[in-house]
Amino acid sequence: MRNKIYVVLCFCFIFSACTEREKIAYTAAEVFELASPKLQADSLLFNNTAKVTAVFNLEGAEVRYTTDGTEVTSDALLYQNPITVNEPTEFVFRAFHSAYHMSEEARIRVLKVKKDISTAKVTVMPAPDSNYMGPGAMGLVNLQKGTLQFKTGNHWLGFQGEKIRIVLDFEKETSISKLIVSSLNDQGSWIFLPKTIRIFADSKEEIGMLSVPLPTDAAPKNIALLDVSVVAGSYKRIEIQIDLLEAIPQWHQGKGTAPFFFIDEILVE
Repeated sequence: MRNKIYVVLCFCFIFSACTEREKIAYTAAEVFELASPKLQADSLLFNNTAKVTAVFNLEGAEVRYTTDGTEVTSDALLYQNPITVNEPTEFVFRAFHSAYHMSEEARIRVLKVKKDISTAKVTVMPAPDSNYMGPGAMGLVNLQKGTLQFKTGNHWLGFQGEKIRIVLDFEKETSISKLIVSSLNDQGSWIFLPKTIRIFADSKEEIGMLSVPLPTDAAPKNIALLDVSVVAGSYKRIEIQIDLLEAIPQWHQGKGTAPFFFIDEILVE
């Protein structure tokens, strides 16, 4: 009798353990969130066309996207092949799979060069940090973009301080309604976006301003194209004043330290 009871107890224990393992495996799959698709563009700046590619290798998964700024749902456009565009476009992608939670959104923005200001005289004050000189001041208008790997190539100018002044002297009066500052946001490397960007005209009149929200939590590293609308007009000279964060926010491991600011290109439209 005692042996029978022992056998029954062992069976119950084994059955319970198997059931528990099944529950754990099911729960793990149920709450698993897909990684975001990896996005690539043959050129973030283009004259004629740009090609955007989304990579996500998981059997049974699908990638969907929007180009109008709306949320990517399971009814959004289905990505199947690299997408070629001939106009400035911001893509938002997301991965879906029936067995997992959808991924976070991934974004990429490609810009069509509307005005070539590569002949402008560029003055930058103060000089960039000696470790991050890039190609010098003229690199800000040479239509050459840096990548997220800021130590690779020679495109990014890095600054650490409180304020940067950049003066653009054009060869001739140039009509402008918007200015775009290409910056790097890589908080893991202590590189943050600025506080504000102010634009001044020849007469020192302020013609545009952008305030960048202070980050309250960590964000994935990305290339941020900061749009600053300006009073539409023709200008021979503009001055860009960029106010930097004085200190890294308290939630970051580098709190209290002066962050870096990286810039690689200025565009006008």
